[in-house]
Amino acid sequence: MDRPGETVLVIRKRGRRRAGHSTSIRYPAMRSAFGILIAVAVLTGGCTSGRRLEPYTEVVMSPGMRIEGTNPNGTLIITAGDGTLRSYSGDGWQKSIRLIARRERWYGSLGLYDPAASSSPYGRLLAEEGRLHFSSVDEALRWLYVGSLHTKPVFRNDGLVLCYSVAKVPDTGQVAARDVAIWQIYINGKRPTAMPGADDRAITVMGGSIPEASEPYPAPVGYVKVLGREPYDPRNPPKQ
Repeated sequence: MDRPGETVLVIRKRGRRRAGHSTSIRYPAMRSAFGILIAVAVLTGGCTSGRRLEPYTEVVMSPGMRIEGTNPNGTLIITAGDGTLRSYSGDGWQKSIRLIARRERWYGSLGLYDPAASSSPYGRLLAEEGRLHFSSVDEALRWLYVGSLHTKPVFRNDGLVLCYSVAKVPDTGQVAARDVAIWQIYINGKRPTAMPGADDRAITVMGGSIPEASEPYPAPVGYVKVLGREPYDPRNPPKQ
């Protein structure tokens, strides 16, 4: 059992990291960052295939699109290239990677991801992008609640979401890993028009377009969606 006040990073092979739920490996974040990153490298070794779009891939960004967003952890700029190529940049850092297309739906996403496999214990970038399908705004906000203590989601009334967190190596202050996610929420197949707690100024989009409607592709499910105990509201975020 986790100790009160302890930050926990959950790692599953090729899976989304969702704090506070059953898992095969659990590490106290910050206090064992090096161990976390070694574990990620072991668990995700060999994930080099699938770095191309599939006909069913539920992406958010289109080629040439630029998304800029700010949450309490910092400001990010994400640019979409051809296929699964994405460029990420923030204060003093930049990285371009080809993401992997999911073949199973993980916690609701059949989009793109990169598990940050690397031989270096520093500067890793864990990235996700995808469309998320819900039956109500309340269900969508309960999904965002899980892990929100660290990822600090910000979102617009049309359901575009940015999550961003940074883990640093204890005593050195060096960045061990950054975790970035772009989600587009759909309610009964359509983008919402109003979401409690939304801030339309937090995320800007330039170039390209995001589909106004989307139905989930009938893909195999790796892990079902996990919902929080209450709807997430960035105006009253969870306390550690």
